[in-house]
Amino acid sequence: MTLCIGALDDDSGVLYTLEAMALSQGWKMVTTTEPETCLAWARGDEVDLLLLDYHMPKANGLDVLRKVRAVSPGIPVLILTVEERPEVARELLLNGADDFINKPVRLADFASRINLHRKLARTRRDLNWEENRKGISVETLRHVMGGLKKAGGAAPTEAVAEICGLAYVTVHRYLEHLVERGLAVRHSQVQDGRPGRPRTLYAPAWEEENKP
Repeated sequence: MTLCIGALDDDSGVLYTLEAMALSQGWKMVTTTEPETCLAWARGDEVDLLLLDYHMPKANGLDVLRKVRAVSPGIPVLILTVEERPEVARELLLNGADDFINKPVRLADFASRINLHRKLARTRRDLNWEENRKGISVETLRHVMGGLKKAGGAAPTEAVAEICGLAYVTVHRYLEHLVERGLAVRHSQVQDGRPGRPRTLYAPAWEEENKP
């Protein structure tokens, strides 16, 4: 089934570029400059993934995000932004953003992040039956993914656990689940001058794909 992406931006030139990128990947894209149209897509399950501009004259991207989450808690939402302040990123993540795509948008970044969240959306659907069997929660999985992303680069379990405010054993289990699903990668790091087993680090899969 062809992926359908909805994009909201006040700049028609940006929307034209995004649509061309989507078509180059074999995806369908619908675009709008109107926040209400975007909300209608989310409310009616008309798209599989949303791209929201953060800076818009008619509406703040954070406000639109909150409204989207109120009508469609599960749809993947990626924020288009030139904003780099960590407090802004944190606020967006806490209100349900799944990821960010920096402007100007590069095709490699666009394609890898959408492919990642397409995989993650499938994982969430699979978890509808897997929750009872493995004790995996979709919301906790989203939270751990956000913590891993915020950790930046390859990070140990304890660093992700501190960011998420969750127990070490819980975060370790979810990180291993992400590795199994191809959404994270595992590295071993030898600790200089220290005997024993190497330290295990985790990184989001898309960061590894984008390494030069």
